[in-house]
Amino acid sequence: MTKTADLKGLAAREAGDISTNGTNAPARTGPYAPQNKDKTETFLDLLKVGHSKEAACVGAHLSRRTLYNWIDAYEDFSEAVQDAQYEAEGQVLVELRGAIQRKDDTKALMWLLGKMRPDRYGDKKEVEITAKKADGIPEVIAMIEQTNVMMEDKDDNGDNS
Repeated sequence: MTKTADLKGLAAREAGDISTNGTNAPARTGPYAPQNKDKTETFLDLLKVGHSKEAACVGAHLSRRTLYNWIDAYEDFSEAVQDAQYEAEGQVLVELRGAIQRKDDTKALMWLLGKMRPDRYGDKKEVEITAKKADGIPEVIAMIEQTNVMMEDKDDNGDNS
């Protein structure tokens, strides 16, 4: 390898060009391979506007299996996917803040956030269970009955989320 090629490779890495695999040759496989560039860009763009991973795969003509293989194999791609999802979350939050200021109905946006990020915005449910017998069978039955009552109450209140 010539000194010029070494410098070009170094410059590409410093500039954040992730389409190479550490050499001067472009990646042959994965999300940044030339044949996958358009699919990757389309997929990430769809995620950024709030589509699920599965819906973005359909829009980008990318199989879900390939997506999850790429996420597992390419840390930088996995981070790009997560960043795109955070961007979508941010857009919904901005829209929600605007709706609140305009005194618009915010339920639909709050529902959307709860579905996009249930870990952060989803409804929290708590069930307290105590067990005193060694076999635990009566306690398990009581848990199931308690959960059924909670679900019936939820349905009776018209909450279908």
